[in-house]
Amino acid sequence: MTKRNVVVTEATGQSIEDIPVEIVERKGIGHPDSLCDGIAERISVEYSRWCRDNLGTLLHHNFDKVQLVAGEVELDYGGGRIVKPIRIQIAGRGTPAFKGQQVPMDEIAIEAARKHVRETMRYLDPDAHMVFESYAGRGAEELQYVVENITANDTSFGVSHWPRSGLEHAVYETAQYINYKLIDSFPVGEDVKVMGLRSGDEMTLTVAMPLIATRIGDAAEYAEVKQAAQVDIQEFASKLSDRKITVVVNTADDVENGVVYLTLTGTSAEMGDDGAVGRGNRVNGVIAPFRSASLEAPCGKNPVSHVGKVYNVLALVSAQEIVERIPAVRDVTVYMLSQIGAPLDQPLIAAATVRTNDGKLTPSVRADVESLLNENLAGVDAIRERILKRELSLY
Repeated sequence: MTKRNVVVTEATGQSIEDIPVEIVERKGIGHPDSLCDGIAERISVEYSRWCRDNLGTLLHHNFDKVQLVAGEVELDYGGGRIVKPIRIQIAGRGTPAFKGQQVPMDEIAIEAARKHVRETMRYLDPDAHMVFESYAGRGAEELQYVVENITANDTSFGVSHWPRSGLEHAVYETAQYINYKLIDSFPVGEDVKVMGLRSGDEMTLTVAMPLIATRIGDAAEYAEVKQAAQVDIQEFASKLSDRKITVVVNTADDVENGVVYLTLTGTSAEMGDDGAVGRGNRVNGVIAPFRSASLEAPCGKNPVSHVGKVYNVLALVSAQEIVERIPAVRDVTVYMLSQIGAPLDQPLIAAATVRTNDGKLTPSVRADVESLLNENLAGVDAIRERILKRELSLY
């Protein structure tokens, strides 16, 4: 049996639910940063699939340096036109050839980027509104070695917690509701941001949400649609918590003076808002400054040996399973630290900070948490397969 350095400790201090103030953010799927995350991850998945299908193996890559350069648009109620396209610049590293066979990295990357946009955005046309450029280069030989031998390609850490706090839950679910449900009933785009504040027992959700210019005839209709959407979101959000929740939408609007959140494509990337991988949601789906977090950008990194990706995902999955499978655990934060060149299933340390329902970390609960962490580390290869099958959202 493999001996691993697993440490389980009792959480100290107040629970997240008991502190007086909490702030949480989620950037929706059409936010420029989220678009970059999604594009980078889709490139990694498609590159990996191509390598498996054509070469029978996975090759080293890290396509985690995608940048979005905003375009320019002329816009008014009823319509508009793109003056300058949105530019997607794909950087990072891959393996352009293997045993004499060329790997079409640029073609794979650009088509994967287009696929992601087509599948994510209703009004943003990757062919008409965007330009894609690939600058991906060749990766270091020693990093191909760590992929082939499945050892950590960096000294880095992953961290995540579970469950979401009440505010985290409200912010995440509200953003998802707008992106995937409200959009069917209202002329809104995907570039949503929900910023949540809990002060005491009251929550405020400040929502930024674009309306689609081609479907809004004038200022009066904009105000009417916005108000109706706010009422709808308020009704949905109010069911997410026993605490009082107040929803406000597009607070920067000055409708009478023409200052409104109106877009042609559903994203602010059409004019004035750039994006980059890693600036958005963490692997658990939110940005939570009152929680422990890694600043690694997991999207686009290879799912075989890059601990900046694998350990962040494994930390989240482990935290979820600890809470789901060990009834005594109220909440947990999991930390995993690698050393470059070491086997992925043997981190330098795997630590869990546990809060139990009765406030006591008993030896049996500690042993159960240690056992589950060991189990998940031993099965780390399964995380790679779940990532490649797109079963796990990384942002």
